[in-house]
Amino acid sequence: MRKRREAGLRPGDATEALIERTLTGDVRAFEALVTQHYGQVYAFACRMVGAEAAEDVAQDVFLRVYRALPSYRGDASFTTWLYRITHNTCLDYRRRQRRERERSLSLDGTAGSEEAAPLEWLAAEDSAGADPQAQAEALDLHAKLQQALMRLSDKHRAVLVLHDVHGFRYEEIKDIVGCSLGTVRSRLYYARRELKRLLQEMWPGEFEALLVAKERQHRAGGAPPA
Repeated sequence: MRKRREAGLRPGDATEALIERTLTGDVRAFEALVTQHYGQVYAFACRMVGAEAAEDVAQDVFLRVYRALPSYRGDASFTTWLYRITHNTCLDYRRRQRRERERSLSLDGTAGSEEAAPLEWLAAEDSAGADPQAQAEALDLHAKLQQALMRLSDKHRAVLVLHDVHGFRYEEIKDIVGCSLGTVRSRLYYARRELKRLLQEMWPGEFEALLVAKERQHRAGGAPPA
């Protein structure tokens, strides 16, 4: 069995067991590993590349994971290692998008749209059981937030989503995106400020209403049952 540092997986860990079985050629073990982590990868990809491309990106991520698994040594947690691959795969996808737009622009003088598809799956999840008006507000809120997110640079969007959406600590984000701790803090500060500015710029009369709708969602989703 390969040696791992204490920062990585512990012997007997369920994920460790799946990794070890995968490395012996157990296909079902890898399928279980994918099932265990697919939701996290897909959610991050949605915010980084848009909902329409997220499934393709997620599939590419797990193909890369399968190929790279023999080199995983547990220097960081498996989740951190997985998000590092996911982050890099999203950046690769965005670079391909930009190259394709540049080629399109050179051929016909027009560029592709930057507007991302709304995150219907997330709106539906957050507003489950809500009345139709609340569901419509939730869908509108997430569509607007996603459009604004996609106007951030890739590096700022990544840090914002990793910290504010997925709950990673600064130290973990540093390892995922490959920058210093100070850079993580700086990017997060800028990204939050820029996102707020974009929302105010894109929907000047609706920004406060968006905040109210978000707070209403939070109360509805977090209120204890009667």
